[in-house]
Amino acid sequence: MSTTPAESVRPKKPIWSYWFLIYTFGQRDLKSKFKGSALGWLWSLVVPLATIGIYSVVFSIILRVEPPDFGSGRKGLFVVWLFCGLIFWTFFSNTVNNGIAEMLSAGQILQKVYFPAYAPVLGSALAVGVQSLIEFGILAIIMLFLGNVSWTWLLIPVWMVFVVIFVGSIATIFAILNVYAKDVAHLVAIALQLLFYATPIIYPLSMVGGAWGGNLVALLQANPLTGFVTLFRSLMYELTPGNLYQWGMVAGAALVSLGLATWVVRTKGEDLGEHA
Repeated sequence: MSTTPAESVRPKKPIWSYWFLIYTFGQRDLKSKFKGSALGWLWSLVVPLATIGIYSVVFSIILRVEPPDFGSGRKGLFVVWLFCGLIFWTFFSNTVNNGIAEMLSAGQILQKVYFPAYAPVLGSALAVGVQSLIEFGILAIIMLFLGNVSWTWLLIPVWMVFVVIFVGSIATIFAILNVYAKDVAHLVAIALQLLFYATPIIYPLSMVGGAWGGNLVALLQANPLTGFVTLFRSLMYELTPGNLYQWGMVAGAALVSLGLATWVVRTKGEDLGEHA
């Protein structure tokens, strides 16, 4: 008796037809995130502000890292310059980590009901994105207060589209692969530590020097995360529209990661309940 592959009997639906399911996963994450804590949603402000404070003390006061000036000509402030980089990094790292955890927690449901493998991952990304938008709102208020505003802000929504595609795709890839090999989560944790320092978040590229300075800068610039961080700073902090290399880097990274995620979902994302 021949068997029919599961993927052939399931109708292929576009991703937006699962929006309510993704929203439900995201809403569940948001409700459980600060449940039972005394400060509740205030933690979404306290944690990033504490991180910025610690890095500012270490790199601005102790190591005396000099940030570039604002696009308005005002002397640069390290804490604001750092905040620009941390917003993207926090969204990226939390989405990847939470996506892996969310996929594992959805394993029991997957064994009973079929839904696309990317749904719980993107739901988790939605929850993380809400916190990132709060951080972005705080940054925008600071920039307005400092008078550092320009038409280049109008390009930020385009940058955000590439960010969502890239980060959502990367998180989906590793969340699915981790179902088959649990070592993936540990390797991702190590890789994130390396990527944090391989991306100019806490230091400007102009600081990289020495005998290997040129090669090291080229290596850092080849890192897709560098493209996202430096382009956002160009638009928000330096008030320039960025260059073709930066836009090409973020667009290319988003399209390549989307292609890889689509392939992983189609080849490894079906019937995950049997492996969860």
